[in-house]
Amino acid sequence: MGLQRLPEGLRAFGAAHRYYQGPGALAIAGEVARSLGQQALLVCDHVVQAMLQPALGQACEAAGVTLRTVIAEGEVTHPTVDACLAEVRATGPAPQLVVAAGGGKGVDTGKAVARALGTPLVVVATAASNDGPCSKNFVFYDEAHRMLSVEHLPRNPDAVIVDTRLLARAPKVLLLSGIGDALAKLYEGEQCRRSGARNAFGGTSTLAAAELARACDRVIRADALAALRAAGRGEPDDAFERLTEALVLLSGLAFENSGLSLAHAMTRGLPRAPGVDRALHGLQVAYALLVQWLLEERSAGFIDEQLAFYRAVGLPTHLRALGAADVDDALLQQIADGTMTAPHVPNFQRPLNASDFVAAMRSLEHLAA
Repeated sequence: MGLQRLPEGLRAFGAAHRYYQGPGALAIAGEVARSLGQQALLVCDHVVQAMLQPALGQACEAAGVTLRTVIAEGEVTHPTVDACLAEVRATGPAPQLVVAAGGGKGVDTGKAVARALGTPLVVVATAASNDGPCSKNFVFYDEAHRMLSVEHLPRNPDAVIVDTRLLARAPKVLLLSGIGDALAKLYEGEQCRRSGARNAFGGTSTLAAAELARACDRVIRADALAALRAAGRGEPDDAFERLTEALVLLSGLAFENSGLSLAHAMTRGLPRAPGVDRALHGLQVAYALLVQWLLEERSAGFIDEQLAFYRAVGLPTHLRALGAADVDDALLQQIADGTMTAPHVPNFQRPLNASDFVAAMRSLEHLAA
């Protein structure tokens, strides 16, 4: 059900149908796929294909599922998706389900293909770099990685499989990006509730959404440092498992069911800064959350605590850490103007204009120096 806006006063909550996480979870992928159909299409890039084979192929074969693959490289663009669809239609029977695999781009491309084909969707995450696996949202970009539109599936994924043995092999920076993306969800959700914003399902937020966001924040604060030490080693420990659940499941539930605010609005403006455009999404969000806190007029003590946490885990606290070479008022204005185009800007406790963002970023550059 894809209702965009519910009648006033109605709360709404949505979620992926099934979520499976743990070392070796890929082994159940065949059974999960078989519950949805016998003809499965894997959408991923060459790197992810090599990572998943032969385990995914063996799991599907054992469950009686025929699995074929279409390779999608590069940005999630309309031509990329159109090429995938053309290949699918030219090379075999119509798929009964799509398996979207990857850390971000492969998952979004698979979502777009599944929507076009009208099939169920299984997501296989290969990195905890963002909370997209559980979401019904995906994003189209142009070839220069400029966002074109946020799109929606008619429903959340039918199943999400998170094999933490795979995720623990991923580069540490991807986990750090996931931390930055998820850290914002409690504070953006609070602003959405204060401003009366609607969530991704067209209703207002629930108590469940608020509690999930608090749990996500609590796990990040408790386990981020230990989990980062496990990242890249290939063997997940308890801290890594808890953090993965927070970054993929709790964060995904929190943002769709609460809403987004300034930290994500700034991802429309930050890519306008040379160098920053190449920074991972979650690292951009982490920087933008600091700006949001300044615009909330948080106490100096609170900001100092957050800066200390950021420095401890390795999150960016200023624009140069995101890749900007020269930071001046013209650059800040460029970022602020782009931010003001985002639909999330009104989801805040008071009206804002571009000069507010410029002033907050200028203050942050001073504080983080």
